[in-house]
Amino acid sequence: MRAAIFLVILFLIGASTAEAFSASERPRVYGIYMNMEINPASQDYLISNLKIAEDNGYHYFILVLTTPGGDSNSMLNMISAIDQYENNYNGTFIVYGVSPGVFSAGCILSEAADYVYLQNGSSFGGASPIFSEPEPTYVVQKIMGAYSELVSSEAVLHHRNGTAAGMMVSADVNRTEGGLTYTWQKAIALRVVNGYAVNITQLLHKLSSMGIIPSQATFLLVGPSLADQFRYELSNSTLDALLLDLGFFAVLVDLYHPTGVLTVVGLTSLVLGLYGMGVVGASPIAILLFALAGALMFLELKAGHGLFAASGVVISLVALFMIYGEVIIPSVHGAPSAPGYFSTKPIYTLLTGIEFGVLAAALGLAVLYLDKVREALKTKPKLMDNERLVGMIGRASVDFENGKGTVIVRSEEWSAISDDLIRKGDRVKVLAVNGIILKVKKEADDL
Repeated sequence: MRAAIFLVILFLIGASTAEAFSASERPRVYGIYMNMEINPASQDYLISNLKIAEDNGYHYFILVLTTPGGDSNSMLNMISAIDQYENNYNGTFIVYGVSPGVFSAGCILSEAADYVYLQNGSSFGGASPIFSEPEPTYVVQKIMGAYSELVSSEAVLHHRNGTAAGMMVSADVNRTEGGLTYTWQKAIALRVVNGYAVNITQLLHKLSSMGIIPSQATFLLVGPSLADQFRYELSNSTLDALLLDLGFFAVLVDLYHPTGVLTVVGLTSLVLGLYGMGVVGASPIAILLFALAGALMFLELKAGHGLFAASGVVISLVALFMIYGEVIIPSVHGAPSAPGYFSTKPIYTLLTGIEFGVLAAALGLAVLYLDKVREALKTKPKLMDNERLVGMIGRASVDFENGKGTVIVRSEEWSAISDDLIRKGDRVKVLAVNGIILKVKKEADDL
């Protein structure tokens, strides 16, 4: 009897231990929200979370994505990280595109995933590259063809429609524009994506029922941390340029209107601008050009002819152009009326031009203000101008010996020289100032 009871206890302990072990070994799904443009900050956000997933044994990764697009270099780095997760780590990468949709660089990135699902009502596509400066037609067509081949090959590799995917870059590679954007129904019908889900709960249920993720898998969904969001906000090149110029301007103003507060504001702005330049991967030459622009703003206070100020504005804009680079996958703001939508207007170029115009206007206003400061300083009496003492009356504070002594003028004590015999308390008049030494003469006392 005792032996039977002992066996039952051992069985129960073993069963509970096996259940606990099974729970700890259950497959796990890791998910992140990314409502961002594709840029160096969002690139780091995705790659760092992929590393977290790998380090903690998550073999299933879901990217909940909505994006207007972004720059091509970050997109390519993100595709490389996804490929490594799928191939080297043997992980399953899933994109869930939510409303208003996944556009431009985001849809090319999505085709690198094992599975792509869209929220009903969202759109997908519009990935024609936009160039920051005019290029020969044949160069544009070659690059369009390269991106079309990239998204097509990724789609085919993951058992989707490569032809329809390639048309999101260009409906006709012999043209220099015309990337299609699909509605969620059209994208599913053309097999550009794998399906749809109303929300993340329904998506997990679908993935589980089809065996894409195990039914007993645990799910962790996280969003950007404050640090991630901070880096993302500073990844705007125009904002970084404004921060740098604002920093120079604030420090300069504080030199002539000392408060201390503006210096703190200026230095903080400079640090944030430089950090942001690092986030977007600005070249050292671009940063040096911004520093040169700031130095020219300082020189403008001395010169006053406007040449230095104008040069500073132009150099700032040149540095900003350098940061933007050559090829950009454009941001499409607002969901197009797909299908058959052609991206014929350079939306991104227009917005970039507006940003550059705002920057130039802001710098121009700053220069005008500095010019007003310079003019005001020219007419303002100098606080340390000793010449103002000439003609003033004071009193000797000691007996003069060998023509030297001290006098008090306007409640301040000064070293003084005189050709007269002066005793302590005698009334004196300032004749001249030589540095910090006054030349005085004895004056008769008032009657």
